[in-house]
Amino acid sequence: MEEGSNRIAIVLGSRGRPMRLEAFIRSLRDLANDPHSYKVYVYIDEDDTPTIDYSNQLKETYEQLFFHVGPRIIMSDMVNKLYPHTNEDIIFLGGDDLVMRTKGWDSIIIEAYKEFEDKILLCYGKDGGERVHTQENFATHPIISKKWVEIQGYVTPPYFSCDYSDTWSNDLADAIDRKYILPFFHEHMHFTVGKAPFDSTYKEGRDRFNKDNMPSVYSKLKPLLKSDIEKLRKYIRNFNNEK
Repeated sequence: MEEGSNRIAIVLGSRGRPMRLEAFIRSLRDLANDPHSYKVYVYIDEDDTPTIDYSNQLKETYEQLFFHVGPRIIMSDMVNKLYPHTNEDIIFLGGDDLVMRTKGWDSIIIEAYKEFEDKILLCYGKDGGERVHTQENFATHPIISKKWVEIQGYVTPPYFSCDYSDTWSNDLADAIDRKYILPFFHEHMHFTVGKAPFDSTYKEGRDRFNKDNMPSVYSKLKPLLKSDIEKLRKYIRNFNNEK
């Protein structure tokens, strides 16, 4: 397979959950049709010694891995710091509380992106956590393209300390009518659906959400969201006109 072409970069931040991180990585490997169709990129805080130590062991078992250790930064900026290290056409926003459940998940995603010449689309699979969202057909772990990122200027806006980066991607995709659900299931092992304990990472996230008033932050960024929507629309128009 050509390097970068029709391959998937799975990007995520992880903190304090080395064994749950491995569960996700293992499920991806065990259920992929092609072990070289993807690579996992993980941002780890430099003060998270247990995860750093465990990740060094994981490299010996799992080939398709990249770990970046850096300072504690805002949640939605972690994937942006990982992006320059990627060399794949498809960007999958993963999580250390996911477990892939569908065989051939990689082929399903890659085939979907082959259908769109302009590569501007957001795909997603069911994860079992949809009931906690008020928005119907909400993509909790969006999958976008490298071209989408290039046009937007970032994977997600670096302003959200907890949640809302997925909301941003959903609102963009809904506005340009380019959101598609795919037939794969990656189970969200989240405390809100009773599949995980309310650990310190979740608690810190909830505390940041309330302290930083994430709904207000998102509301104030609406002009930037509108700008991103227009960037994507313009690219689609120009692409179609040049065909």
